Amino acid sequence: MAIEKAYAAIAEGQVHLHRSLRSHGAAEADGLPLVMLHASPASSTSLLPLMRAMPSARSLIAFDTPCNGQSCPPEGDDPEIGEFADMLDRACDALGLDEIALYGTHTGAHIATAWALARPDRVKALALDGVALLDAELRQEMLAEYAPPKQPDDSGSQFHWAWQYIRDQMIFFPHYRKDAEHRREGGVFDARLLHELVLDVLNNLESYHMPYRAVFRHEVRADLKRLAVPTLVLRDGGGPLDPAAGELPTLIAHAQLASDCAEPAAKAAAIEAFLSEFENE
Repeated sequence: MAIEKAYAAIAEGQVHLHRSLRSHGAAEADGLPLVMLHASPASSTSLLPLMRAMPSARSLIAFDTPCNGQSCPPEGDDPEIGEFADMLDRACDALGLDEIALYGTHTGAHIATAWALARPDRVKALALDGVALLDAELRQEMLAEYAPPKQPDDSGSQFHWAWQYIRDQMIFFPHYRKDAEHRREGGVFDARLLHELVLDVLNNLESYHMPYRAVFRHEVRADLKRLAVPTLVLRDGGGPLDPAAGELPTLIAHAQLASDCAEPAAKAAAIEAFLSEFENE
């Protein structure tokens, strides 16, 4: 599959994206275009393996969500999750997209949930891959501790901080609780991924924290109960948010659960089977 980079212009600036070349000709594509939203603090580059695993006949668009990658931030200092969804919805307008399916992972799953609620006329199917179902106490703690606002300083301390920040995320959850109890099961120290994510954080040093804070304020359980769109819940078996996947089908009416979806090929197969079933009804 050939994939290219592009931008969509909205009022706040530009939203960067990766898309399959087939998405230029919607009439040639099969089924709903699939819009894909990544985890924080990464960019749409992190979704390239999943894009390449998807069937080539379906149009694919993976956005850098606002504050990440090469996308502009929202206006204001503390945007809510719905503002991220609205910016991406207007990016779809700029691309000439009509009805879509949505895939979101981690932060992307929260944005996708808010988007599906705000635009049921556009979002016709939803795939959620990791949702932060946190209790109120932990949400408040993570608002205070998880993603501190940062700025460049004279000593360049941001460079070492960013490396340590991502490294700790690979090993602990939450990353700031560095003890045996909070060591991630299956956490892997991947030097190449560490390098890429550190660059993502440094590239958006003064705004990287905004999506995280929006997630921790998001009343996601209430929003999930309101979903009426057909929804697939993906379970990877090892991520820090995977335990919540068992609760999601109890919150979302008529949700489907796909297990053992750790690898891109397994995720792609589950998503395509779900969308094909929905489209053929």
